[in-house]
Amino acid sequence: MAIEYRGEEILFAATITDQTTGDLLVRPFNQTAGSSNMSADAIDLNTKDKSGSDYGNVTQEISLEGILTEGDPFIDYVKKAMREKKFVEIYEINKRTKEAEKGNYMISSFERSFGNAEFATYSLSGSLNGSITEETLTEIPAGAE
Repeated sequence: MAIEYRGEEILFAATITDQTTGDLLVRPFNQTAGSSNMSADAIDLNTKDKSGSDYGNVTQEISLEGILTEGDPFIDYVKKAMREKKFVEIYEINKRTKEAEKGNYMISSFERSFGNAEFATYSLSGSLNGSITEETLTEIPAGAE
């Protein structure tokens, strides 16, 4: 019998560079939502002999939302990376299997919201640059436990 996935079983993490420890895989604290979207442009063929479609450009985008949390290194790292026009290595992790897909993403938007009587939140979107690689993690980075 197949077991369905729940949203909290898929999470995102990012590799950040720390001055003292080097590269570190971190999990953005208090993630509330995330998504991954792939799309392909079509190249259409329509002649007297045949018609059909073929793949054009294939793109992949991610989006991530969460609650701004004190001590979360991810937020400052993403803001700085975007301002400096640097890519961010982002992982999409399956918590059941510890299998992950990672890629370098251009952060195309990063928004922070500060509503009255609500938690402060963030949302970001990114577009893949290059290709995805797969790996199995030995451990999942801790969140805001």
